[in-house]
Amino acid sequence: MLFINEVYNCFEKKMGSKYKNVVWDWNGTLLDDVQVGVDTLNDMLVRRGLPLLSLQAYKENFGFPVSAFYDRVGFDLSQESFHDLSVDFVKTYDKYALEVSLNPEVREVLAAIRQIGVRQYILSALREDLLLQMLRDFRIVDFFELVCGSDDIYAAGKIERGQRMLNHTALWPEETLMVGDTVHDAEVAEALGFDCILFAGGHNDEERLRAKAPVIQRMLEVLSLLE
Repeated sequence: MLFINEVYNCFEKKMGSKYKNVVWDWNGTLLDDVQVGVDTLNDMLVRRGLPLLSLQAYKENFGFPVSAFYDRVGFDLSQESFHDLSVDFVKTYDKYALEVSLNPEVREVLAAIRQIGVRQYILSALREDLLLQMLRDFRIVDFFELVCGSDDIYAAGKIERGQRMLNHTALWPEETLMVGDTVHDAEVAEALGFDCILFAGGHNDEERLRAKAPVIQRMLEVLSLLE
């Protein structure tokens, strides 16, 4: 009850927000799956006799396109196709997927933003059908006007998908805040003309994030920007 009061206190004077839209990233931002990502990657590495990654090393190296990240952490793309690695990642991730949950405060913040009429979207590199299923499983799909995922499993990046999203929605970039957890999210926001904040609890190291955009430590801080 104390947390719910904290959320709504943040909104008492927020009705004049310059932002009419919030575009969320999914993995690492709304979804707390960083450790699952590390476990998945290390499972793949150990099966190939490659050195494992610590959580910190993962955050210092993770990025888009994922093919370049795989190359950095030791996978030999001359011996194994990126397609095969991508299929392996999806299958291995599924082994750990029961351990994922939403990040703290996410559900309450989504509800508070909806209550004041700010529209919410998701822009993700995850394949769209998988993304929609996860949103249904967590019972949060109804918070979003539109869910935009990838057409495949390769996680190449989100700029092109974001441009297609803009072409098919009445979403004005100057009225839009993007919330992500990676350097790539800041690059996407810049390319699309969005303002951006980055969550420190996701897939990239905080030092890398601060070089790109303002950083928040907890989801509740998003509400303080909607003023």
